[in-house]
Amino acid sequence: MKNVGSLLIVFALYSQGLLAATTKLSAEESGNDGNSQSGDVVVPRNTKWLAEVDLTQVPKTPVRPVGSGTCEDAKCDGSDNDKCFESCGNKALPSDIYGCPNSQEWALTFDDGPSNFTGQLLDSLDQLNIKATFCVLGSNVKKYPEFVKRAYEAGHHIASHTYSHPHLMSLTNDEIIYEMKATEEAIRDVIGIRPTYVRPPFGEADDRVKALMKSMGYKILLWNVDPTDYDVYSLPNAAAKIQGAFKAAANGVDTGLNSHDEPGYISLQHDLYKSSIDQVPDVIDFLTKKGYAFKTAAECIGDANPHAPVIPEGRLKAQSNAEEEVKPVDANPPKEQPASLPPSPPAQEEKKESDNGKKNEPKTADLPSPTSAASITHPSAYVAFFVFALLSLLS
Repeated sequence: MKNVGSLLIVFALYSQGLLAATTKLSAEESGNDGNSQSGDVVVPRNTKWLAEVDLTQVPKTPVRPVGSGTCEDAKCDGSDNDKCFESCGNKALPSDIYGCPNSQEWALTFDDGPSNFTGQLLDSLDQLNIKATFCVLGSNVKKYPEFVKRAYEAGHHIASHTYSHPHLMSLTNDEIIYEMKATEEAIRDVIGIRPTYVRPPFGEADDRVKALMKSMGYKILLWNVDPTDYDVYSLPNAAAKIQGAFKAAANGVDTGLNSHDEPGYISLQHDLYKSSIDQVPDVIDFLTKKGYAFKTAAECIGDANPHAPVIPEGRLKAQSNAEEEVKPVDANPPKEQPASLPPSPPAQEEKKESDNGKKNEPKTADLPSPTSAASITHPSAYVAFFVFALLSLLS
C-alpha cells in the first residue's frame, strides 16, 4: 500500500506539471502568455495621483455593470448618451477619433501589446518604412520595455490602452485614474514621455469616462475598420479573413463594423497575435497599390506632437530622486546597437517569459530545487520523470 500511495503522489505531480507545460506550449500563438487581456494584473495605486485630476467637469454618472455598452439597458439614439457605447448608434462626441479626415490615408493601430511578437511587427514596419500607432497596456510595457523603446525611437506613435484592460464604465473615477496614471508611469520610465491618446478597452466609453479622460489630457482614439483578429487568429483561414476585412474597407464595402463615414481609415489590430502580424506586409502592399498613404493616427488628424514631453511638475516634486527617474531616453541609440533587432528565437522567447515573471516569484528559500517537478518545463521531461519514479518504486 505504501508503494501504491507513493505512486499516486508521483502521478499527481506528473499530471499537474504536464498540464502546466502543455498550457504554456499551446499559448505560443498568443504573444502575452496566452492572454488577450491582463485580467489578473494588480494595478499600482498612488493616492497622490488622484489630486492631479480635476473632476469638476466629470458627470456624476453611476458606475455601469459590464455589458452596459451593449445597448441592452438604454435607448441609444442620443437621448441616453451617458449610458451607451458608440457602436450602438448614439451620437459620438465631435472630439472622438474614428478615422482619418482625408481620403486615401490609412492609420494602422495595434492594441494590447507589446508582446513577444512585437519585434516581428516592428521589423516589417521598418522594412517598409511605415509608421503606426501602438496602444499599449501598462502591464505589458513592464514586461517588454525594449519594444516600447524601439517603437518610440523608430518614430511610431505610442498611445495608452490602460494598465490592465478593464471595462472602464464598470470602474469608479479613482480606479480609472489609477489605470491611466500607472500606465503613464510605466511608459515614462521607458521613454520619458506621457501619451496623450487613449483607446478605451473594448471601445467602451460613456460620457463620464470621456470627460474623465479629457480632464487627464487624453484624446479618445477609436477605429472604423476592425478585422476581428481577436476572434479569428486561431482559425485555419485567419489570413484570408483578416486580409478580407482590409480589402472590403478599401473597396468601399461596408462590413458592418464601420459605423462612421470618415473619408480615411483607422484600422484595429492586435500585436498579440502572430497570425495577425503575419498579414501586415501583405495588407500594406495591397493598400499601397490602392493608393493609400500610411500615417500614424495622430498624423492623420494633423497632430504633430502626440506625446507630452514631461510629466507634471507637481508629480516630480512628490517623488524622491525624481530628476533621475524621469530622464528621457536618448533617441539616438549607441552605435554598437543594431538599428533593427531580429525577432527572438523560440528558446529565447521562453526564457524572456520566465524572466518577466520574476517580480511575482517567491523568495529564494521558497523556490523548488532545480530537480523538482515544478522546475521541469517540457512534457517529455515529465514523462521521463514519471517513468523513472515508477521504476524506482517497483524495484
